[in-house]
Amino acid sequence: MAVTPRKCIIPRTSNGGGDYDDDRLSSLPEHIIHHIFSFLDTVNVVRASSVSRKWRYLFVSMPHLNFNLVTFWSPRKGEWSVQAANEKFKDFVNWVLLSQNWSVDIQRFYLLYPKIDDDNTIYRWMNVLARRNVQQIDLKLFSGISVTPLELPRCIVNCESLVDLRIRFHQYSVLKLPEYPGFTHLKSLNLSRAEFLDSMLLEKFVSSCPVLESLTMHKCNFRDFKILDIAAPRLKNLTIDSLASAGEGLFNCEVIVACPSLVSFKLLGTPSGLSFPGTKGLQNVFIFFNHGPEHRTVEEGHHLMDSILRGICNINVLKLSAAFLGFLLLTVAKPECSVAFYNLKSLTLLVSVDESYQSTIKLLNHSPNLEALSIIFTKLEDWGDNDMALSATRPTWVICGKSIPLTDSCKMLNQGISCLTYHLKKVELIDVACNKNELELVKFLLNNGHVLQKMSIRGRRFENPDKIISKVMMCPRSSPDVVLTFYEPAI
Repeated sequence: MAVTPRKCIIPRTSNGGGDYDDDRLSSLPEHIIHHIFSFLDTVNVVRASSVSRKWRYLFVSMPHLNFNLVTFWSPRKGEWSVQAANEKFKDFVNWVLLSQNWSVDIQRFYLLYPKIDDDNTIYRWMNVLARRNVQQIDLKLFSGISVTPLELPRCIVNCESLVDLRIRFHQYSVLKLPEYPGFTHLKSLNLSRAEFLDSMLLEKFVSSCPVLESLTMHKCNFRDFKILDIAAPRLKNLTIDSLASAGEGLFNCEVIVACPSLVSFKLLGTPSGLSFPGTKGLQNVFIFFNHGPEHRTVEEGHHLMDSILRGICNINVLKLSAAFLGFLLLTVAKPECSVAFYNLKSLTLLVSVDESYQSTIKLLNHSPNLEALSIIFTKLEDWGDNDMALSATRPTWVICGKSIPLTDSCKMLNQGISCLTYHLKKVELIDVACNKNELELVKFLLNNGHVLQKMSIRGRRFENPDKIISKVMMCPRSSPDVVLTFYEPAI
């Protein structure tokens, strides 16, 4: 006999007033409902008004507005043309802004919209936001029919409530900066794929933001800049991302960072100079050069590194790319070089397989109090022509026109290294293939790491993990407490 399963009936939960039409979500305080709905596009918040009587006019008091043309157009993509969708989207945004309760301040305004010439719609919306005491503006402008720069309107520059501004272009677009001071309360500025034409105007703009604490320039283009000067008294976090081919981007530009409150600095690009005048509290630095010293003369390489090392010698956390290590090794090889990272506790290196041993040992020798070391290995064929000039026919490494034998990098140092003897407790090795040089480095760290507590190894994809484990387990260890952990390659 067949058994019919019983239906599970979930009763509605009353909100205490006898209204069974409302669910438990609707009975929550309004500010919590606003927070939950802040993760939705505004068009979906409006649609939700038909779900519950309590939500019917919820969008009127929503302090978080998310307008996304793609989401708005998706359900009607087969019915509306691009132009029709754009016009209907503008009508929808206008309707929401006009329908809202203007006594409610806007906490966050997100907009994904095309940048089109002769379309002043964005500027009209910005004017409304300024009058509504907006706190955060996030503009994501994708490719449109545009050749004119985007200008920051005066109403936004003078908006005293604005604390966070993000402008992200899908393709490089000129950003026209104001020539007058403003942004009196702006704390965070994030710009992506913006193109700057005037170095003096950019310098003046940044320095005129009195309380700016975080500045990110992601994949930005500094056209024909000779000097990029960042001076902001309260700036704590600075990111400059301008990777480009040799001779372009920051390659012929000197970067000057004069920020006395700076704590964290991240640079992606290879400038002609980098200095930190008046910056004393720097703690966390990530420098990713994408061009090695073969593109500079010896004098240029020494000048670049001398100014950098003076600025970062007291930091706690350091991350370096393989190309930067080429410059660094050239500098520390000088007999008169006395640089030491006495405060450095954590070091992360992106190294090539063939020079990993030398670069790591050199840096360890100059970091007497290091406690944590991470090394990410890269293949030479993945480097292309931009990082190091390495000879495939002879074991030499060419730096600024000088050939350094790679065989010297595989010789075991007889002298002790302070951090290995007293401080280094954690080592992380990523993308390990256990070739000769990598294995020599593992042996050296295990054999000389007297206080080492943990070494984790993640093999390179397509490498045999059993082969790596068997080789490493045969290495002698000076620390009786070290724990070896092996991870599967990341997919």
